[in-house]
Amino acid sequence: MQKKTLFGYLMEKKWVTAEELSVSLGVQPDTIEKWCTQEGALQSEAEAMLKLVDLLFEKGDSRELDAVLERISPGSAGLTQEARREVLEKALGLEWSGQVRPVLQQNDNRNVPIRIYLPQCSEKIPASIKAFWDVVAQTDVPGEIQIADWGVYALDEMEQSVYHYMAEQMIRAARRGFTLQILTPETEEYPDVHILLRRLPLYLNPQITYYRIPHGAVYPVNESWITLGMKAVLLTRMLPGEAPVTTLIQEPTLAQYYHNWMQMLLVQTRPLNQHIGETDVLHIYSRMKADVHPLMTVYFMESAPSFLHMPPQLLREVMRENGADEQQISQGLRMSMLRASLRSICKCAQIYNGDQILHLLQQEKYTDPMLSGLLGKPAYITSEQLRQQLRFFLSEVEHTNYQMFLPSFETDLRLSQYGISMTVQEDCMAAVMDLTQRSRNFYSTDLSCVGGFARYMEQMHRMIPPVKRSGNWTRRLLKRYLQL
Repeated sequence: MQKKTLFGYLMEKKWVTAEELSVSLGVQPDTIEKWCTQEGALQSEAEAMLKLVDLLFEKGDSRELDAVLERISPGSAGLTQEARREVLEKALGLEWSGQVRPVLQQNDNRNVPIRIYLPQCSEKIPASIKAFWDVVAQTDVPGEIQIADWGVYALDEMEQSVYHYMAEQMIRAARRGFTLQILTPETEEYPDVHILLRRLPLYLNPQITYYRIPHGAVYPVNESWITLGMKAVLLTRMLPGEAPVTTLIQEPTLAQYYHNWMQMLLVQTRPLNQHIGETDVLHIYSRMKADVHPLMTVYFMESAPSFLHMPPQLLREVMRENGADEQQISQGLRMSMLRASLRSICKCAQIYNGDQILHLLQQEKYTDPMLSGLLGKPAYITSEQLRQQLRFFLSEVEHTNYQMFLPSFETDLRLSQYGISMTVQEDCMAAVMDLTQRSRNFYSTDLSCVGGFARYMEQMHRMIPPVKRSGNWTRRLLKRYLQL
């Protein structure tokens, strides 16, 4: 089914007939029919377009026409008749060859305060979105970018190509020094796993924070926007028909108005993710212990065991060999004790990559990302120290109800291993640490977020072959590793 254009939507109002337009504009009736759909992006003389606007203003219902113009360009109701005609002329002109007069043309080289965009079938990334990020690229930092995640450009519903473009631009802006705030409405369902994972780079970026908008919050009507401080606002509005119209506003008064709306919404929200600095990983484990529920299973998933999962004496030995001072050793021991104490509070299930452990045993020494982050320099564990750690694991799984799983991430879980440490307990907390970039950590107790991670971890657990979920299989594999 072909989408109607703005012209097609206006023709449905029956203010003018195709026959009238055919005579007045000097075009064939079948051309007018094409203008009603996406096929209507045809060349047209500027004079014919002006005649069309004249007819619509002459024969159209003034109140309905005002409503259409207000949706195309917020604030149109306060413009002069001539300016309102120019808004409609520009919007309709974009459906033909783009041969239109700019609305609010300025005499210097500054950006036009209001730019209107209509969708084109050939666009892989909407021109309106590109235009917004072009403004960001030309804006000095620092600054704030707010993204309201609802409406036409909701991040949950975006096509992959558009989402990846948006995410890339957000991360690029964060690297330049912008702070980004993403507002997302509260939902009754957990996000799908693929949505959760593709958001992970945004969750982990310390310059990007998600905020949850509670039920009952008051939004501006039917709008989806991206704002850049008080300088630019990208508004997406849906016409009552099927032709979405996007308006990029750089007019100061309107931009300030929508920026104020965003600030009012932020007051009603709560942060979804709390960022944890690389020097304060201890805080993550303190929060875990405070938030876990004794009747639910905590899932740990990491590619390889870190120094924190060592017996105290071995941990001291490893840290001293890597040049740690007594304060750092004390901090490492405390982190290890907090992590171990979770096993005394509730059930724990640890998932390591069995293939990666086998690979590390074949190295003389290897880098431990967690210890490297704590010490602020590359830190190493020898293969012999790893064997001592595996003996400790064997005693744990033989004499406690602690569960350890050693599947192949690639074969069993279909994961290409990333440097992520993930700890999740449903309805309680989710902690994610990027061990390759130590400053990229986040912690969340937001149920919509935590529940999504919990479903993902449960899915990973179900994907482990039944034989590899057996405690006997894990013990046999650990013993086999120790014989290498």
